[in-house]
Amino acid sequence: MSRRGAGVTSKQPAVTMDDEPDTKKNSNDIHDNAGNNGDDITSTQTAVRPMTDPPPEDDLAPSPPESGEENVESLSIEARYENGRKAAKKRHWQESPYAVGLVEPTWRDELTRRGGRDDDDEDGNGPNRSMCDDLCSDEMDPTCGCLIASGVVCSRLGAGRVGNMAVLKERSVLVEEEVVDEEAGEGEDEPKTTVRRVYKNKIEIVVGPYWPFMMCVTYPLIFGVSGLTAVKAIPGKHPIFIAAWSACTFGLIYSLFSVGCRDPGILTRHRSPPHASWRWNDQAQTYRPRRAVYDTDCACVIEEFDHTCPWTGTGIGKKNMTAFQSFVALIFICLIMDILLLTGAIP
Repeated sequence: MSRRGAGVTSKQPAVTMDDEPDTKKNSNDIHDNAGNNGDDITSTQTAVRPMTDPPPEDDLAPSPPESGEENVESLSIEARYENGRKAAKKRHWQESPYAVGLVEPTWRDELTRRGGRDDDDEDGNGPNRSMCDDLCSDEMDPTCGCLIASGVVCSRLGAGRVGNMAVLKERSVLVEEEVVDEEAGEGEDEPKTTVRRVYKNKIEIVVGPYWPFMMCVTYPLIFGVSGLTAVKAIPGKHPIFIAAWSACTFGLIYSLFSVGCRDPGILTRHRSPPHASWRWNDQAQTYRPRRAVYDTDCACVIEEFDHTCPWTGTGIGKKNMTAFQSFVALIFICLIMDILLLTGAIP
């Protein structure tokens, strides 16, 4: 090369992308000459690979992680444990035989989680989902603490959990269920069904999410008023009247037990609709009949759901509606009788 020439274009050999080692060498020479004499290298730079080009495929530099891919090794032990806990919680929810919402698998887990509020849990269910953070708010939940009580008591009793319902007793029963035979039903208007016998768990004793209110308020009121009446007003009354009062009082106590400690009609999970009128429910990931409703307090789908009664501690549905109506009727009968007896209106 000449250091006095007007440019380096005429004397620089042609550079191609295929000749990569020569390109690098010629590029260094060009930059040296340009720095010393200020020669014009515009035409030469067009043939040199820009420095911003991506590295060749055989480069040993690690490729950047894909978008959305999380580096597991950088997570702390607490973060790994939290991810595993959430995965187990979701798996337990999906594998549950009952139509329930996304809650903690056991009452011990519930008690552990209630030690600190999970702010990113948008699918919270139950009366205690906001804890006591809004204690001074006008919209404060008066039943705050029910799930904490359930976690303390039910975890020690070894009670099971269905949504926010505490299962105290259940047994296996042999039932018959219809199964659609898809292969035999191909090409036919109505698919054929076969009946098979399987063992399933049947809930016998279960309490709702508000059972502390029932045990600490409703039952003490009944026993307190009835006991006062039995001591102060019942002695000396006609035997027939005493028998009628006793029957109503014991009927009231038993009806409350039948409402608050029996299955209100918890629906089992159906991954396919048994009938065309059934509708899909996202919260419980199941098909449900028209009158079945997902109750956020009980965190499960209840057949023919009416409402959730804190006095009985549970939801009112298909299987405990009759007992609830008896309870309401006996409440008024016993209350009127006790008032008349305590005031001396009945001699």
